Amino acid sequence: MKITFVTGPSGVGKSSYIEREYSGKEKVCIFNISRKARDLFGSYEAMEDGDKELQAINESCSEAFMALMDGNEVVVEYYTDGYDDGLFALCNKAKSLGIRTEVITLTTDADVAWVRVQKAGRDYFPSSRIKEDTEMVLMGVLEDVEFNLDFERICEIGAEGGTINFYRFKKGNQDRFFFTTDESGYFDFEPDYDFEKILGVNYIEEFDNFKEAFSALLEKYPIFRLYPLGIHDKYKREFKEAYQNFLKQEGILEEDPTWGHHFN
Repeated sequence: MKITFVTGPSGVGKSSYIEREYSGKEKVCIFNISRKARDLFGSYEAMEDGDKELQAINESCSEAFMALMDGNEVVVEYYTDGYDDGLFALCNKAKSLGIRTEVITLTTDADVAWVRVQKAGRDYFPSSRIKEDTEMVLMGVLEDVEFNLDFERICEIGAEGGTINFYRFKKGNQDRFFFTTDESGYFDFEPDYDFEKILGVNYIEEFDNFKEAFSALLEKYPIFRLYPLGIHDKYKREFKEAYQNFLKQEGILEEDPTWGHHFN
């Protein structure tokens, strides 16, 4: 995984440099919201349409995230004119995740840069206009990568109309657990304060430990009457014990071979 930041003020040729050095290369993702909008809709005018801009942001996010998770390089056009707190924060965040970073700074005479900007037509979109969006969106991508780097599915259970999934993830230095179903749709983790909650968002209940989360899962869903699609090796013993208790409580004499297969 690597992120290369191509930086500099407007008019120094960041876009041209990226197109020349990186466009079309394998295992390279170019992260540029305005470029994505142009690719999707034919011109930079799409950036003036909120819905089109949002689509460009979403696709840029998805491509950058997948590139990093696949171990590839993401090249970012980033407006800066000197020391930049946002760039520093992005580099620090990336490094904390083990992602290599490189900063390429382009310069030119200020008068030359100014003339370039003045002469630019519809084929030019200044990176200064998307500086804040670039910072915010890319930081969100890095946070998603962080979440997925230490994130494992404990089990997946087939249910009518979808699946039930049980997960462990790392929050700071602490393991946390949660489960969700296809009916949950888009979900988020509950914020620390009530005023941070957004109306209409389905917040997932988190648990401090596996035992507590597993008990809640068993209480809410009859998973042993459903079809197991997968159980993580680390948790097979706990599932087998719970399944044996289920058989005793229900007076069932024969083990379901589909569950037995996953315990071996």
